[in-house]
Amino acid sequence: MTTATLRDAVDPDSHREGQRDALARAGAAMSLLSALVAAWLHVKPHTRGLTANLLGYGLKVLGGALSPVVAVMGLLGAAVSRRAGRPVPALLGGLGAVLATRYVHRVSSELRVVPEREALPSTHDLPVLKRRWRVGQVVQRPSPRFLRDLVYASVPGAGQGETRDLLCDLWIPAGTVQRSGLGVIYLHGGAWQSFDKDVTTRPFFRHLAAQGHVVMDVAYRLAHETDMAGMLGDVKRAIAWLRANARRLGIAADRIVVSGGSAGGHLALMAAYTPSDSAFAPPEVAMVDTSVCGVFAFYPVADLRTLAHHWSQQAMNPLMHAAGRAFGYFTREGYLRWGELVRRLFGKPEGAAGDQLLAYSPVAHAGGHCPPTLILQGDHDHVVPLDDVRALHRSLVQSGCAATLVELPQVEHAFDLFARQLSPPAQAALYDVDRFLAQLM
Repeated sequence: MTTATLRDAVDPDSHREGQRDALARAGAAMSLLSALVAAWLHVKPHTRGLTANLLGYGLKVLGGALSPVVAVMGLLGAAVSRRAGRPVPALLGGLGAVLATRYVHRVSSELRVVPEREALPSTHDLPVLKRRWRVGQVVQRPSPRFLRDLVYASVPGAGQGETRDLLCDLWIPAGTVQRSGLGVIYLHGGAWQSFDKDVTTRPFFRHLAAQGHVVMDVAYRLAHETDMAGMLGDVKRAIAWLRANARRLGIAADRIVVSGGSAGGHLALMAAYTPSDSAFAPPEVAMVDTSVCGVFAFYPVADLRTLAHHWSQQAMNPLMHAAGRAFGYFTREGYLRWGELVRRLFGKPEGAAGDQLLAYSPVAHAGGHCPPTLILQGDHDHVVPLDDVRALHRSLVQSGCAATLVELPQVEHAFDLFARQLSPPAQAALYDVDRFLAQLM
């Protein structure tokens, strides 16, 4: 028998007191953490760029996704602290629970949708989200077929006579699922210089495939390999490939939707808005129809000209840089600052690239020819300027395009990539994506 066990046996009151103290400390910790995270969800950051405050950004994104847990944690902390006779932690826990609950309610119930989305057509019996938020409602079954690393195009490689294969993944609905006829192309984010296909997107693609949509997850070349014209050319190649293979994939060639997040959202909008413009198409697809029937974008860059005033010029956080390189998402040269990236993408310094920055901005191509557009944007996003997205939406509407802007209150950049079965912002956006795609069928 140890000394502590012997003491507890002789003095059971001391043992119970120790348990109460441990429980009180746990309650105080839960209360404090809940209050801090929930309060931070209500603060709009004023930092410039993703690298300016990595910890604050991560807390905002993950805290938003896990906000229901934050609310429950606050309630538990408050209850435990009150039982332990600790009034201050009890108040903090209650505050955290209230603020987190308010966040969940605002994100899932008070979306500023312009214009209001129409109801889901009654003729479509699809497994779409029934509410803007409910735990576990993102559909994942039946499991689709997953075809990985298919070649959708080949381009000249780094060496003379070499070729570079461009790869994609396909998500094909299970045989028991009725096909919708839609093909959805998805372009990942990463500031045109990092990340890859198949990064935290599998639950999203399973959900779309369960509705009968075929998903093409595209790996386009990044800034260490090509310029902005090359990236957009890769997207046009992907559209051409999906059109050419539409029949055997069970989709309609005129029912292709292009989508993406952040830099991928920018490329998706550019591809959708310049379908017949040979200036933005590689030679091999210049005569191919690359039009799409719709485009949806999560927090897309709408105007490249404003990023000089918004994007941080600081170096990448060393910890994030090391992690990105370890997982293969960043190249050896690391994460380029905006001025360096402009030189890489357009071949000239930022001050001399004004015409190209405008030419490759979706806002410059908004017009009546644009397909139906859905944009999903957090109003606390400190990576993509909200005013630019609003300006793009206004231009689309004024030109007669069917465009919808969904602004999610208190929501940061990349809000849709984590904990979709629990996340209020991810589900609130997916709710509108479901309906947008259903109206294109």
